[in-house]
Amino acid sequence: MKNLFLTATLLVFSLCIAQQGSASKSASTSVKFGLKLGINFATLSNLDDPSTSVSSRTGINIGGYLNYKFAKKFAFQQELLYTSQGAIANQDSNGTPVKLTFMFDYFAVPLMLKYYPTKAFNVEFGPQLGFIVSKKLKGEANGQSFTYDIDDFFAENNIDAKASKFDLGLNFGLGYEFENGINFSGRYTAGMIKVLKGPAMVYSNGSEQIIKNSVFSFGMGYTFR
Repeated sequence: MKNLFLTATLLVFSLCIAQQGSASKSASTSVKFGLKLGINFATLSNLDDPSTSVSSRTGINIGGYLNYKFAKKFAFQQELLYTSQGAIANQDSNGTPVKLTFMFDYFAVPLMLKYYPTKAFNVEFGPQLGFIVSKKLKGEANGQSFTYDIDDFFAENNIDAKASKFDLGLNFGLGYEFENGINFSGRYTAGMIKVLKGPAMVYSNGSEQIIKNSVFSFGMGYTFR
């Protein structure tokens, strides 16, 4: 998977460089700024086991972007987003239902290559860098709840694990842009590295438990003309 991420990154930038050389011939270049707001349906892969059911955590993504149209049908878009991710896990602990909400919030930097088969419709692809700003675990059982920093929770319970401070993802998406600047988009982000790491991250049978981010996001934006 890491090789796939590196290949995708190189592909994005090599296409940008190759197309930039012919931009003056095919179309005038332009750089435009925009703002965007959306909703996330996030989960964590491989979080479930025979005693756990996992559902998505609903969150937001908000931020801005620079769109560089370097050819008639190609653009490079760099974004800076605040994005709420994680998952919800429901367990049964000795007959008591327990709800655990993993809350991972990031500053994310998507680097997207956009292809426009038509003037308004686009297909996008590219890597995403994530820098964690909040990593909390909320537990609920018997009408009571607690919220911990997840690293503090692990330390207090002698669990040899920590949350990763950095995340890598691979984005795939679709978008539609109106001439008045309003645009809509849908995107899937596949996590490429482990969100939680350490010797304690194993299943009951001893095999490694590799937990990664997985996010579907939908939103709208406005590009200033």
